[in-house]
Amino acid sequence: GGHAMTAGNARATLGAVVALVMGSSIGAGDDPPGAVFSPPPEPGFVVEEVAPGVHALIRTKLPGLLMDSNAVFIVNDEDVVVVDTNLTPASARASLAALRTITAKPVRVVVNTHWHPDHVSGNQVYRDAFPAAEIVGHPRMREDMAARGADNRRQFGEQAREFVTLLRSLLEKGTSLAGEPITAEERASYEADIRLTEETIAASPLPVVPPSLTVADRLTLHRGARTIEIVSLGRSHTHADLVVHLPREGVVVSGDLVVAPTPLIGGDQSFIADWAASLDRLLELRPRVIVPGHGPVLRDDRQVVLLRDLMRSIHRQTAAALARGETLAQ
Repeated sequence: GGHAMTAGNARATLGAVVALVMGSSIGAGDDPPGAVFSPPPEPGFVVEEVAPGVHALIRTKLPGLLMDSNAVFIVNDEDVVVVDTNLTPASARASLAALRTITAKPVRVVVNTHWHPDHVSGNQVYRDAFPAAEIVGHPRMREDMAARGADNRRQFGEQAREFVTLLRSLLEKGTSLAGEPITAEERASYEADIRLTEETIAASPLPVVPPSLTVADRLTLHRGARTIEIVSLGRSHTHADLVVHLPREGVVVSGDLVVAPTPLIGGDQSFIADWAASLDRLLELRPRVIVPGHGPVLRDDRQVVLLRDLMRSIHRQTAAALARGETLAQ
């Protein structure tokens, strides 16, 4: 959502994501011929309490070329802080319905970890339900939404239909994006991509609702015994990423600074040279639990260390290639 098709380089980024996916478990072809892969149950997420009052809404869709984001509900003594608002208004309404099964307390703060549609397109749903709620984001994220948000959604709408047509053609031919016979897992992933893309097309143009409160460095909320830190750890997935840190509970909500199983690297929007240092700052927080922007809850630092080492290696290899006289394209 916003990763596969971003403004200005939609096709190139889709190609990059396809290459990334083909190197992940989706393209591994481990399942035997004729295997049946059961899709995850509706409503497309599970809710996991990762600390007292801290509920992670984790998407169950298979990894693919279009993803909805995880979300987090921090239920405090008198209110709720929500982190990220999903890809479509319908998805946000489902998340809000899940929250209502947990608590009747009002949402006072909504945090957007960055500007991509899969993390912010439900902002209006929360604004309608809780008119007094502040929507928090990085100042550059607010600028990105104003400058690129509408164009991003327009381009997505134009290319989403082509994307669905491509995947349907591959399913009919029984061929994967890699040109190989499609596996049961790949087929289930493509079918899930089609469903999510069609849901997004139906909601297009996705609403653009910018933050009402911006945080360039750190904002600390005090809710009874709970401390909630909204902090910038540096550039990574975008130049305006925020994370939410609960120091007492040892929880970090990372946005797309950390994703599992594979990173989301967005063309000209991501900052490989800075990403490793940002992950080092995350590790310095010594979290016991990390809720990534996409993927399962992480209860150790192995994924963070792996991502940090990957980004550092890419940067080192690129610098060495440039020193040899190669071009960036090479």
